[in-house]
Amino acid sequence: MRLPILTLAALLWAQTTHPNRAYVRISQAPFLHGVASGDPTQNSVVLWTRVTPPQNWTGSITVSWQVATDTTFTNIVASGNTTTDADRDYTVKVLVTGLQPDRWYYYRFSALNTTSLIGRTRTLPTNPNRTRFALVSCADYQNGFYTAYENITLRNDVDFILHVGDYIYEYGPSPNDVRQSEPPKEILTLEDYRIRYSHYRLDSCLQWLHQNFPFIVVWDDHELANDAWKAGAQNHDPGTEGSFAARKAAMLRAYHEWLPFWMPDPSDSLRLWRKFSFGTLADLIILDTRHYDRDQQVSFNSSSLNDPNRSMLGLTQRNWLLSQLGTSTATWKLLGQQVMMAPLRAFGIPVNTDQWDGYPAERENLMTFIKNNNISGVVVLTGDIHTSWGNDLPFGPGSYNSSTGAGSTAVEFVTPSITSANASFLGNFANPSIVKSQNPHVKYVDLTKHGYVIITVVADSVQGDWFFANRIDQPIPGETAGESWYVRQGERFLRKASAPISVGPNYNPPLIPRQSISTSLSHPGFTLVGVYPNPAEDFVTLQLHTMRAMPLTLRLVSTSGQIVATYTITTPSAGTHYYQVPLEGLARGLFFLEVVSEQGKASYQLLKR
Repeated sequence: MRLPILTLAALLWAQTTHPNRAYVRISQAPFLHGVASGDPTQNSVVLWTRVTPPQNWTGSITVSWQVATDTTFTNIVASGNTTTDADRDYTVKVLVTGLQPDRWYYYRFSALNTTSLIGRTRTLPTNPNRTRFALVSCADYQNGFYTAYENITLRNDVDFILHVGDYIYEYGPSPNDVRQSEPPKEILTLEDYRIRYSHYRLDSCLQWLHQNFPFIVVWDDHELANDAWKAGAQNHDPGTEGSFAARKAAMLRAYHEWLPFWMPDPSDSLRLWRKFSFGTLADLIILDTRHYDRDQQVSFNSSSLNDPNRSMLGLTQRNWLLSQLGTSTATWKLLGQQVMMAPLRAFGIPVNTDQWDGYPAERENLMTFIKNNNISGVVVLTGDIHTSWGNDLPFGPGSYNSSTGAGSTAVEFVTPSITSANASFLGNFANPSIVKSQNPHVKYVDLTKHGYVIITVVADSVQGDWFFANRIDQPIPGETAGESWYVRQGERFLRKASAPISVGPNYNPPLIPRQSISTSLSHPGFTLVGVYPNPAEDFVTLQLHTMRAMPLTLRLVSTSGQIVATYTITTPSAGTHYYQVPLEGLARGLFFLEVVSEQGKASYQLLKR
C-alpha cells in the first residue's frame, strides 16, 4: 500500500513524549546499549552490558560472557554465567579475574539466543615504561554531538579513558538545544535517571568508545544536580522537587547500574574514591570532591569561607588521600578529581567558590602536607569547568615566581568539555590575557573550544596535549591540536612542549569496527542520528541532522523489497530535526526505513510490533 504524501506540519515532532530506550540497529538487539569495560587492574577488569528484554517480559534473564585473546574467540581464557532482572534495570556487570598483566583482551555476552557485539579491553601493566590515556568530562547530550568521543576512538593510541565526571546532565530541554535527551524533563526519580543513562548510552560515538577502551570513572555534580554537595544542590528545590536524599539515592543506584566500575568498598555504596597502580611509574588516585562528604558552598565574601573545618573531601577521604600520597613509591602521583584546584581570581576575588577556591583551608593543608613531606610528582587531573587550563599550583601568598616556577607545589591539567557550554561564570573576565594577568600561575587557557586532553606518563615527564573537536553542532569527526605542556621529574611547574607526543599507528591492536547505518554515498547531505522506539508500534521518530534546508523522501520497504509507505519532507534549515512517521496499518515484522536525498540514501532496520 502506498500511503499519501504527508506535509511537513503533519510530520514535524518538536518534542518526544516517550522514553527513548532503543534507537540503535535492531541487529544489536537485545544488546542495544553495546558493551563496555572499566576499572582495569593487572589481573582483572569489569565487563558491562545491558539486555533489553522483549516487551512484557517478567523475571530474570540468564547472561553468558566470554573473554578471549583473539577476536574469533578460539582462545577463551575466562567465561561464566550471571543473571539480570528489572531490579537492576537489566544491566550486567562482571568482575573478571585471573587475567595476565599488560594484555589486550576481547569479550562478548550472550542472552536470549543472541550474541552481543565484541568489545576490546586491556589490563594494566605491572611496571610500565609509559602509560597514556584520554582525560574527558562534561558531556551534555543536548548541547552537541559527541564528535570528541569519536575522535579519541579513531586515534586508537591510548590505554584507557579517565572520565572525571558529568557523564550525564540532569537538565530538561531548553530552546538552544542541538539535540534532545530523554526523558524530556529534569530528571528526579530512579526511572528518570535510568532513562537518561539509557538515552546517552544509545549514542553511537559513546558506544564505540566504550567498546574499544576500558574506562576509569568518577562522578561530578550533574550525575545528580548542579553544584551538588553532600546534603543538597543548587539545582534542587525540596519544596517542588521532593526529598534530596531520595533523589541522591536514585542517582546512586542508576550510576552503579550503568557505569563499568567496581565498588572499592562493598559496604559503602557512596565511596568511589580508589587507587590504580602502575608499578613504580605512577599511582592514579581517584577522588570524590562532590558527593561523599562535601560541605555546602559559600560565597566569596562569607565569613566562613576560610573556616578550617569546612571540607570538600571529608575527614575519612582526606586521611586516605594523605596516606596514599605519603606512602606512594611511584614516580608520579596522579590525582583524578572534579573541580579546579588552582586559584582563579579576578582582582583578588575568587571567581568560583564551587571549586577548591571555596575550600581554601583544606587546599592549603593539602599543599602543606605535600611540601613538608617533600612529595614530588603530584599531577592533578581535572574536569568540571568546561574549558582548558594548564596550571602551576602555587603554595602560600607571595611565594610563587611565574618566570621560574619556584613556589609551585604541583601542576594541574584541566580538560575542556566534550560538549557542555563553556564557562559563563567568568563574564567580562572571559579573556585569556586577562585571566593570565590576574593569575600568573595559569600557563595555558582556552575558553571557547570542546575536546579532551591526552596525558602521557613516562619516567622523566608527564605531558598533556589538548585536542579540540572541529565542531559539535554537527555529527562530523575531526579535530585540531591545541597547546602541549609538560612537567619534568623532580620539578613542580609546567613547561611548554613544542608538539603533541605521537606514538605511531601501531600503538594498539586494530579497533573493533563500529556497526553503522548503510549509506549509498559518503556524504548524502544528512545524518540519520536516531530512529526510536525500535521495535515500534504505532509510530517511529526520526532524528535527522541536515547540512542545509533540503527535500527528503522517507520510504518504508519490506524485506521482499516492496515499498509500503512513502512520505516527503523538506527540512527548514541546517540543524537537527525530528519527524514522526506513522506505522498504523502495517503488518508486524522487519522493515527498512530509507531516507533519500538528491546526494544519497541511508537505510535503517526497523521492527514493527
